[in-house]
Amino acid sequence: MIIRRLYRWLRANYLHSLIPASREPIFSRQRHAIEVVGFFRTASGLGESARQCAVQLQQQGYQVRCISVEPFFRKPNETEWEFVDNASAAEVGCRILHLNPPMLPPVILRLGLRRYRAVFNVGVWAWELEKLPQEWRNALPYINAITCPSDFTSAAIRQYTDKPVITAPHPVTVGIAAADMRGELGISEAAFVVAAVFSFGSALERKNPVAMVQAFTQAFADYPSAQLVFKTNRPDDSEETQAFLALIKGNPRISLFSGIWPREKVIGLLASADACLSLHRSEGFGLTMAEAMLVGTPVVATDWSGNTDFCTAQNSYPVRYQRIPVKSSHPEFANLQALTWADADVAHAAQLLRSILLDGETARRKVAAAYRVQDYFARPAYGDALHAMAEGGKPASQIARSI
Repeated sequence: MIIRRLYRWLRANYLHSLIPASREPIFSRQRHAIEVVGFFRTASGLGESARQCAVQLQQQGYQVRCISVEPFFRKPNETEWEFVDNASAAEVGCRILHLNPPMLPPVILRLGLRRYRAVFNVGVWAWELEKLPQEWRNALPYINAITCPSDFTSAAIRQYTDKPVITAPHPVTVGIAAADMRGELGISEAAFVVAAVFSFGSALERKNPVAMVQAFTQAFADYPSAQLVFKTNRPDDSEETQAFLALIKGNPRISLFSGIWPREKVIGLLASADACLSLHRSEGFGLTMAEAMLVGTPVVATDWSGNTDFCTAQNSYPVRYQRIPVKSSHPEFANLQALTWADADVAHAAQLLRSILLDGETARRKVAAAYRVQDYFARPAYGDALHAMAEGGKPASQIARSI
């Protein structure tokens, strides 16, 4: 623990200063290929964003090569990743790093500083608050441009830099959904299922599953066939996690499935649910909500932060909130002062969940509207962002909304 804290201090206060900025323009010297760096074999939102980016760019006709960084962090492979590179290192004129700033120094130092500064470097950053922590600001000098998956994150970062910061929504697709997930999980076909997906490593206070339990309990106190299903990664030993597990222990109407699932099983769970619930206090994007909308499951979600780019009153069920101070022991948030995030109105969330059960016509109308987010996520966002950078990095307007 002491060694880990020492490393975090060195990284935050020293390692970033070792990294030089590239002076190369994007695609300089006739190098038109793209190198995408990220956690391609990790089952996480960060990993999925890297995978979707590489696939979309190659489909748009770019030459792309990928570098998966799990070995740099001694992480095991959690998911399969099949991608055929169609570019060599010598052809790369732009590098896209799907890594938040705390992850950048170990990756860049392993890649080599000379190699790093020989190419125009784009960071893909997803932050969840309205101000950046100091370590994120320390990374700004050596990044040439930044894309963010939401206007919320873009606005936060633009306060600290005049470099290009462009909103490029993740190109969300759902692929194949596993069939009969209810049968596999032992859930009755007659049950009204509320699904929630989160990672224990993403700050439990931010994901706010306790509020989800409270809202579910209020909504269906007199409806015993309702089920709340949590899909998580493996629980940790933190006090917050153990308190949450104690809260739901022994409740026959609440299930928690942990571990790494194939992506088609996660999508299958969302597709088999009657509602998807997220009472997050903040989100940089909101991948699970987007996936639920694409498979036709009504979404009940806090009406704040990254998901508001695509969650509207027409296509989902936005939950009221009040702003409260950020209080978290998670390393990303522990030292932040005088910041707030959203605390969802549990009673309002319960009312909305109940309305999905009782008012099927409105739910079907919202689901029909939600299908239109396919066009939003299918837009060539990364290609448009790279084009804007090549034209000087100051697009006349952000990507147009069509939701």
